[in-house]
Amino acid sequence: MTTDDRPVLVFDVNETLSDMRPLRHAFEEVGVPGELAATWFASVLREGFALAVHGEAQPFSVLGQETARTLFTLHPPAGDVEDAVARVLDAVQRLPLHADVPDGVRSLADAGFRLTALTNGSAATAEGLLERGGVRQHFEHVCSVEEAPCWKPASEAYTWASGAWGVPPEQMGPARRRPGGAAHGLDRPARLALAGVRAHPGPQGVRGAGARRAAGRRRRRADRLTAQLTA
Repeated sequence: MTTDDRPVLVFDVNETLSDMRPLRHAFEEVGVPGELAATWFASVLREGFALAVHGEAQPFSVLGQETARTLFTLHPPAGDVEDAVARVLDAVQRLPLHADVPDGVRSLADAGFRLTALTNGSAATAEGLLERGGVRQHFEHVCSVEEAPCWKPASEAYTWASGAWGVPPEQMGPARRRPGGAAHGLDRPARLALAGVRAHPGPQGVRGAGARRAAGRRRRRADRLTAQLTA
């Protein structure tokens, strides 16, 4: 395990970092209502989460294709179904970051947080998103649950990431987007990330005064960095 005890923020990628709104245009371009984009994405997540309950997994692309085919059976596209499916999946590869994410990411990195990303999609898609947004250099690790036992938010996915990255689980905090967050500058990405670190419960299944002291030091460091960013 690493000796670097700085808090490690684990970012979700889809919706948290990526702006999903352009998916509406992809659906409209194949001749179906744009609001079906949200239905499709929610259905893909539902299928992935259901598999995770049983300790199983399928790649995002596989579930995305199957779900799109089912949706297009109910809402036929203007042209070929397989072409419509391919265009939707291609649009996912080209999504942008939310406009305020780059500044938030840079501020977190400058404040001393270690940034990582764990996606239910493919690592290549996440890498491309961060590269296009000009922030890939701030992330130590970008990984996909395709290499893990199952999808997030199952604990097995984070346990796998902890081992793969050499980071103790108690040092990791989730950075997720929450409804009602501030919509400008640093606030949304940074405060949501900081909330994840500060709310993290500390070591689970680890006993001993040394482990508790180490966890306490990490929490205090997280609090100091939080104060720096929110002052």
